[in-house]
Amino acid sequence: MRRLLVVVVLVAMGSAACGGGSTPPAEEPTAIPSATPLPTRVASPPADIESDDGAVFAEGLIAAEQGLVDDLPGATVYHIDLEIADDFLTLSGREEVRYTNQEDAALDEVYFRLFPNLAGGAASVSGAKVDGEDVEPTYELENSAVRVPLPDPLDPGEQVVIKMDFTVEVPTQMGGNYGLFGYFDEVLVLHEFYPVIPVYDEEGWNVEVPPPTGDVTHFDASFYLVRVTAPAELTVVASGVEVRRELENGKQTLTFAAGPARDFYLAASDQYVTVSETVGETTVNSYTFAERRDGAELALQSAVDALESYNDRFGVYPYTEFDVVSTPMRALGIEYPGLTGISLDLFDPNAEILGLPSPIILESAVAHEVAHQWFYNVVGNDQVDEPWLDEAVVQYVVKLYYLDTDGAGAAQGYRDSWVGRWDRVDTADIPIGLPVGAYEDGEYGAIVYGRGPLFIEALADEMGQVTFDEFLRDYYQTYQWSIGTGEAFKELAEEHCQCDLTPLFEEWVYEK
Repeated sequence: MRRLLVVVVLVAMGSAACGGGSTPPAEEPTAIPSATPLPTRVASPPADIESDDGAVFAEGLIAAEQGLVDDLPGATVYHIDLEIADDFLTLSGREEVRYTNQEDAALDEVYFRLFPNLAGGAASVSGAKVDGEDVEPTYELENSAVRVPLPDPLDPGEQVVIKMDFTVEVPTQMGGNYGLFGYFDEVLVLHEFYPVIPVYDEEGWNVEVPPPTGDVTHFDASFYLVRVTAPAELTVVASGVEVRRELENGKQTLTFAAGPARDFYLAASDQYVTVSETVGETTVNSYTFAERRDGAELALQSAVDALESYNDRFGVYPYTEFDVVSTPMRALGIEYPGLTGISLDLFDPNAEILGLPSPIILESAVAHEVAHQWFYNVVGNDQVDEPWLDEAVVQYVVKLYYLDTDGAGAAQGYRDSWVGRWDRVDTADIPIGLPVGAYEDGEYGAIVYGRGPLFIEALADEMGQVTFDEFLRDYYQTYQWSIGTGEAFKELAEEHCQCDLTPLFEEWVYEK
């Protein structure tokens, strides 16, 4: 009964469960180019990129998934050495990347994104080498992209090793995309802080200046070995698992292994306390400030319940660790591989958020972000151009969470919240399948998070619930560690129902 009342109230408030919808657009950030790199003081990378380090990634995978290290031979491998300054406002790094051309055409360049330049910070690269040969990168797209020329064309199936140093100035005021990058309220949040390679597909390199709302990631599943040097008093939470720890002269050096994963995230604070529980082979940790420990307990329980629900419905969560970490942000939550950031405000059990007791929204936010481990991380998609493929699906999946934890009444209450969202734009007949930047004046949250899951529900009704459930599990299994598309989603659904779903997609998804 508790969750039924909760989700019914959410309808009236039209609250958001994640980083879209109700969060107001951030101010337009100003790129801060840095022509001269900041001074660097970094050690050699964690290990030689040419070495066989597959075993270290297996440590973060449950037993049934440890073969992934060998099953993805062409996946990009990142070795990153990162030093966090004592004041947390400067990052110095060195990166070695083994990139394999898995496309049908030869490549003359490789792009890297520098998202700090769109989030109120400043990032630059220097000392770039390709297979040991010096190259001169060029900055593009408001310095948010770096083009690294290749001395020789990279043919399909060939590999190249790219090395570079990078430096980052960390902002203390929140910038674009929900204020996810910076040092705020005694928490360091490093969202997309390192040079990262975007997806290359039939359209070429996926590089663009993303809109200030929505998510910015569209990356292939990769492997990350990241060594972090930071003040010893910090509790560091990151994607993957900690595989090594060293302490010396007031500094800690932590090595994390993550992958396969869509990207790598790190948050740190000297204020964090932790509560933990185990689900199968997975340790679940919840981090927040000591005075908000009760909120950490609530977040932990919601994460455990969500993992159990989605494990049964889609396939077992692949990692041995999942973290919920409270961070300052303008959204309510945001997904990353192996962890989720949840707004620090939600962990205060006595607070009111959007006029409601914070535990009400905390549970919904955690359930939403946990679902992204299946739909965004394991099954990737273009979050800028086809956001409905993860956000609308995840909104629908959260209804299944409520169904599994509290029954049909709670699920119906949560379902009604979708209608509340869509009502914000007077149930406008706006397609759910548009790019993020095509939505205006609050349409993104109302359509993708509100009308979107109503389309998924209509699809389930058209196919039949049993057939749809089988399809959604098959979609997850078929596109694991690959990139899902709207076309692939539709084609697989039609295979399962043996029916033509074009009229339904034209009604809900496509622009008329």
